[in-house]
Formats: sequence, C-alpha cells, structure tokens
Amino acid sequence: MNSLEERHQKELRELQSTVSRLCDRLDSSTKSGREVSLSNDELLAGNRAKDTDSFDIVRSGTVTEDEWAKLYNFFDEHCRTVIAFMDDQLYSAAHVIRKQPLMATVICVIASKAVHREKYTTYLVAADQMIGTTFSGAIDLYTVQAMMLLAAWTGRHRLWGYVASIAAELGLNVAALHLGDVSVEHTADLVGSARTWLSLCCFDLMINLDRPFVIYNIMDYLPVASQLLVSPHCRPVDYRLCAYLQGFSITAEAKTQIANAELRLNPLSDSAVQKLRALDQKIDRWFYHINNSMEPLYQTFAKKQDRNRFMVPYAFLKMYVSWPYLKAAVSHGFVEFSHVNGLALHVKESQHGSADTNRMAFVQKALDSACLLLQTQFESKEFRQMLPYSGDYNLVTTYYALEFMPRALEFARGAVNCGLVLSRLRQGAQLLEEAGAAESANSVRSELRVLEQVVRTSLPPEGLVAEMDQAAGESLFDIPNLLDI
Repeated sequence: MNSLEERHQKELRELQSTVSRLCDRLDSSTKSGREVSLSNDELLAGNRAKDTDSFDIVRSGTVTEDEWAKLYNFFDEHCRTVIAFMDDQLYSAAHVIRKQPLMATVICVIASKAVHREKYTTYLVAADQMIGTTFSGAIDLYTVQAMMLLAAWTGRHRLWGYVASIAAELGLNVAALHLGDVSVEHTADLVGSARTWLSLCCFDLMINLDRPFVIYNIMDYLPVASQLLVSPHCRPVDYRLCAYLQGFSITAEAKTQIANAELRLNPLSDSAVQKLRALDQKIDRWFYHINNSMEPLYQTFAKKQDRNRFMVPYAFLKMYVSWPYLKAAVSHGFVEFSHVNGLALHVKESQHGSADTNRMAFVQKALDSACLLLQTQFESKEFRQMLPYSGDYNLVTTYYALEFMPRALEFARGAVNCGLVLSRLRQGAQLLEEAGAAESANSVRSELRVLEQVVRTSLPPEGLVAEMDQAAGESLFDIPNLLDI
C-alpha cells in the first residue's frame, strides 16, 4: 500500500507540474496578445510520460511531418486492434502521441514494414536506444506498454523478462491482486495498472508455452481478471482480455498438471487420459461460451470473417493439449513433442512399435486442430494481407503448428489423411513466404518432400484441395454443439 500511495503522490506532483507549465504558457501567450486553446489530449499527455513537453518525434529528426502522418494513419487504421486483448484506447491522437518518445517510435517501427520498409531498421535502432535509457531512472506505465507492443510486434522474446521486471517494479502485479480485494478502492489508476499486468500475463501464456513463464506464479493472477468486468472503469477490451486469459490458462494447467514422465508411459495411465480429456472438454466449453453466451457488444470480432479468427486460438489450444506426447528424441526411440492433445506424443514406443489407442486418438485430434488452424489462417484474406507487417505476432501459432505436424504425421500416418495434412503444411509454407520468411518457408517445403517419401503419399494438386475446401462451404466455421458437455 505504501508503494501504491507513493506512486499516486508522484503522479499528482507530475500533474501539478504539468498544470503549472500550461499556466505559464497561457500567461505568456496572454501577455503577447495570442490566444491559446488547450485540448483534453494536451492536458492528459502531461501525465502520461516524462518530458513530453520537450520531445516531438518530428522535431527529433526521426521522421518528417509527412512520414509521421503516413505512419500514424496506417497504424491507426490497420494495426491498433491486431492484438485483440491489448487496450486500443492507449493510442492517443497523432498530435498527442507524437510527444510520447517510445510509443511514437514503436508506432513507426510497426507501421514502417508496410509504409517505409527501408526505414524499419532505423526506427528499430531508435527504439532500442530509448529502451536503453530505461535501465536507470524513473519509468512510467506508458513506457511499459510501449515496450510490450514492441516485443510482440517484433518477436523480441528476450525483452519480455525485462518488461516483467520493470512492471513489477511499478507495482503492477500488486495492483492486479488488489482487484480481488474488496477493501481496496478500484481507482482508474489501479484498474489501468492491473489491466496492463494481466495483458502481460496473456502475452506470457501465449509465447512461453514451451519454456518457463517469465512471470513468477503466473496462475495466481488469473482468477482476479474477471474483476475487471465489474470494475467502474471496465472497458470493452476487458471482455476480450478475460476470454484470452481463460483460454490460455487451460494450456498452463496442462503444462503444470501432467508430468513428462507420466506422458512417456506406454500405454498412457488412466490418470493422464482423464486429465487430458478434461482439459480438452474445458477448451470446448470455453469456445462455446465465447460464441454463444458472451455479450454481443463485447464479442472479440464483430465481422463474420474477423470472428472466424477466433478459430485460431481455439484450434491452437486444442492442438497444445494433445501435443506433449510427441516430445521425445527420435534418436533415442522416442516420438518426442509437447502440446493438450499434442501432449500425447511424449512417448517411447513399445518394442513392437505399437501405440495405445488413447494416445493415437489424442494425436489425431491434435493434427485435426493443427490443420484447422492453418486452413483458417490461409482462407482469411485479411489475415494474409496483414502478414508482411504482422507476421512476427500473427504467425506465432503458425510456427507451433508447422513444428508439430511433421512429427505427428510420422507417428500417426496410418490413422490420418496424410494427403490433407501435407496440403495444410504446404499452405503454412505459403503463409511464411507471404510474411517475408522465405528461409523458413523453404525449410518447410524441404521437409514436405521428405515426408512424402516417409508416408508414401503425394501432395494433392492445390486446385483439388481448394475445391474440397470450397465444397465444405460454411462447415469450417460452424460453432460446435457442445450443450452435452
């Protein structure tokens, strides 16, 4: 509480200083006979970041006036809602946000991939230099949020640990826990700090499923997220944030509840099978709630094709719950992998080379989910149009699927439609190429050629696959009937 009070006192002093400077400007302007109009954005800007009265991204020489207008307008139109659980109210008007050093520079980094690709590296270096100045001295919430955006949009996963450390230094983790304390007043500052911490938790859950989370005891914070929805300062993004946290908390459960040693047993123990089935059904209930019970005003995606994008996290979660059974080194006779249905690949085959039916069922379900994920992304025109500038974020799940599917196919080739799986891998390679990841795309295609020999199946012609998908029509996007769960 002391640290929270100190922070509020500091913010009050900063606001008082800002008001004093604005009054000085007004007084000076009055004496010179000029009129001054102070907008709400100008008043709020003084409380968002330090030195905003002296910094301007155009005056700093980072961009020209025309470049800033193009970069900001592109970001505002095409990028601000790409990360559905990040509050898009963070982004002020262009004339205000240009005075926020790191956030303005991060916007240039993100938009430059589409507007001025040749300057992407220049803007990224400028952002790195600004982050370097945060190693000492004071730091504010807005700067933390800007660093989160930079890490997500550029794939700089090493930055997450640093972001988490300074977020904790600001007491954002404490603010999140206070959401569940009825004796603490839910002020706008506290809710904003908690929202930022929970957004950081969401990034951590998504990006670090196959390695340790950067947030210590991350599961402790997830139950309080729902308190955002009853807060007097609730925003539409809070419904989306809670939806994502609920979904990815299921994969975190899978990661912590089922030991690798238990997954390597052949056949799977009854306990492991029951846990995996429970987690898989929990994902189905989560998806059903989002599409059938959530207040329509707060649906994650309003447009039909945009709504379908929620198929991607759903399919990814289904794949993850089954993945971790494949995780064993092939050189040691394992089929090693790791995801809730993909969890099933964590197994050493028996001397007779047979796999138990429960394990095979989980792996088949994981492959189906991986195929659904790639198909959904491939058939989304908007998703593919964004790839040249959003690939570092939007293709995180794609890379997971492309890593998982070849090994799963080798394991289950006698029980799945190998031609369809190979076709989805080809579509995944196309997505990588469209995102500018030519080397990764070629690597997938090389693996495809090897897989064709291993499973003794030729790739179906692209036209045939397209006809099959078209014939399926709307069935891909049907919401499953899960009322019996």
